[in-house]
Amino acid sequence: MCEILLKRCFFLSSISKQINLFRYSTVANNIKTFECIPGLSSLPLLGPIHHFIPGIGSIGNPANFYNLLSILYEKFGNIVKLDGVFARASMVILYEPEHFDQVYRSEETLPSRPGFDTQIYYRTVLRKSTYDGVYGLTTAEGAQWRDFRTKVNPALLKPKLVKLYMPTLEKIAEDMVARLNKLKNDPYLQQNLDLEMTKWSLESVGVIALGTRLGCLKDSLSDEHPARILIKCARDMIDLSYKLENRPSLWRYFPTRNFKNLVKTFDKQWDTSLKFIEEAKQKTKDRGHDVPEEDKSVVEKLLAIDQKVAVAMANEMLLAGIDTVAFTATCLLYNLATNPHVQDKLREEIQSSEQSYRYLRACLKESLRLFAVIPANLRRTTKEHVVGGYHIPKGIDVIAPNEFLSRMDKYYPQAKEFIPERWLVQKSDPLYYGNCHPMVTLPFGFGVRSCIGRRIAELEIEVLVKKLISNFNVSWDGPPAQVVTRVMNSIKKPYHFKFQAI
Repeated sequence: MCEILLKRCFFLSSISKQINLFRYSTVANNIKTFECIPGLSSLPLLGPIHHFIPGIGSIGNPANFYNLLSILYEKFGNIVKLDGVFARASMVILYEPEHFDQVYRSEETLPSRPGFDTQIYYRTVLRKSTYDGVYGLTTAEGAQWRDFRTKVNPALLKPKLVKLYMPTLEKIAEDMVARLNKLKNDPYLQQNLDLEMTKWSLESVGVIALGTRLGCLKDSLSDEHPARILIKCARDMIDLSYKLENRPSLWRYFPTRNFKNLVKTFDKQWDTSLKFIEEAKQKTKDRGHDVPEEDKSVVEKLLAIDQKVAVAMANEMLLAGIDTVAFTATCLLYNLATNPHVQDKLREEIQSSEQSYRYLRACLKESLRLFAVIPANLRRTTKEHVVGGYHIPKGIDVIAPNEFLSRMDKYYPQAKEFIPERWLVQKSDPLYYGNCHPMVTLPFGFGVRSCIGRRIAELEIEVLVKKLISNFNVSWDGPPAQVVTRVMNSIKKPYHFKFQAI
């Protein structure tokens, strides 16, 4: 017993010396503590939320994350600290790309990018038996995430996957053109273009994930149709997650009404996705084992590897690939509509014999620079860092405000202008994108945790835009579009698009 006590005393003494040594070295090396990082003042447990009370707080209620980042940058400069609320991790916003480049590149080989706490709790605690240890890319961390990603990479990242679905995606895009042609003069479209775009994106990702059409673009799609249920679930999940994750909530301590509703929505989304997945699995059985590998859908390929992984990945694709792709495609249409000279140039490329579509891809890159689905990238530190003269401990959420930086003239000439040519000009041209720090614009994330669906999303959007610009002159008859942020970005209604048949 005495020996144990002596060991503990020695351990505590050693820790105390290390702390004092750190304090001394901090002063000696002029490194400031984490608490010294500029930021909003905080209250116990409540953090800085009093600053966001409309009409009272120093920040108020910014319309979107971009506006919030702008306010914080003007107040505090290149590095800003926000304390956590109700036991959430504190965060540091790094406005210098060199700073978050330093943090991101020096993290562990399996960096931490935390997902939504509500979704993690749902999958790992409430429905642990349902997910059975396979939680998907948006929830898993560490070795569990690595094992899952290793299994799904071959099915999603091969270039042949793109070629396989091109004919079907083109047919879906043609169906979307036909639907917009019917609705182009209907006031319905001003309030519901987002719904129509979401139907298109779900139909497209359904083909790639499951190898079958889901029927989302039918003229008479009832609210009871599984596709409509899935879309509603995705939207309710965004709305409820925003209220629970981004606003003060006690769901971690007891099940609030919003949390109960979110659990019901998660359940309904899972059950609905599972219906589609089971139908796809049955079709796979009916096709037999003689189907060439290159002709198999994602779920078919994954079923041969791991059935639980196949179901989890298909579910994630049906969930994560809906609103994200729809928003990105809508923003590209908006940028083309408000820059008719760019639209005309793109139409010339589409109608020419040129098949590389370099200008189309430049338009998409430029649109993603200005309108990212997720306005910032996130890492949770797995070790201590010294950044900009400040100590950042382990377990802190480090934010890279990429969308905000991408609109700064210090990084891109005429940064707020839609200029696709910046992605095509020579290095000697001042517009050349390569003159900018490579970490400024990261619409699909960074490193091993970058978006696995990037190639698929880009393909879906390119196919749709080619068809739309070939068939319509797209214009915007209204004030500039406003972006709102609720977990992810979206364009505020109404949609002032005009589709004039060519």
